[in-house]
Amino acid sequence: MISTKQAAVAAVVAAAGSAFAGTVDLNYLGVSGGTSAAKLRVSGVTYYAGHMTHMYTSGARSGQTFNTFCIDIEEAATPGSATYQIIDLADAPIPGVAFGQAKADAVSAVIANAIAMGWIDNRLQGDTGHSDYLGRMGAIQAAIWEALGFGVNIGASQTSNSLAVAYGQLMNENSFDSSLRTAGLRAIAAPGQQDMLYIIPLPPAAFAGLGMLVACFGVRAMRRR
Repeated sequence: MISTKQAAVAAVVAAAGSAFAGTVDLNYLGVSGGTSAAKLRVSGVTYYAGHMTHMYTSGARSGQTFNTFCIDIEEAATPGSATYQIIDLADAPIPGVAFGQAKADAVSAVIANAIAMGWIDNRLQGDTGHSDYLGRMGAIQAAIWEALGFGVNIGASQTSNSLAVAYGQLMNENSFDSSLRTAGLRAIAAPGQQDMLYIIPLPPAAFAGLGMLVACFGVRAMRRR
């Protein structure tokens, strides 16, 4: 049986998730580093692997940019504004066969471990000033594609050495924790565009509401005694 406090937390989190469901308008700008981005061999094809930069084109964040990671190599990432659906990662990609929960959890673990190592924050943003920024972002992208079942070849001659070294650090069997999960992790999908990862944060207002909700439960509990 869960406590009233746990029930309150669940209610607020569920409400926050519902509030962020829907769509987001974005313009894909390119991969961080451009032609200097890390390269990765996947199923016989060489890709730029790393942070994918997007700009919000509507709403309160219009004009702001953020970086994320690709979860779909079947479609090309094309510059230009598009409306993306915010969906559960397990239901991506669109179009295509859904990844399912096991693959979604594997991707969530990759992101959570990268956050724990300080390579990215809980909004997927990295330190662009770090000397191995491009290698680290490439390694995270490689681990995501591998978790989704794509034919990642870390040892290929076409794969950047910086990516391979960082990948070995991220996926070290002695330190990688497959049980970790990333809060608020979702996918964004748009026809004709590569699907990407997206974080839905729990807004400060939700935490404030949670405090009031828990306080109310506490008062009611005391009155019942």
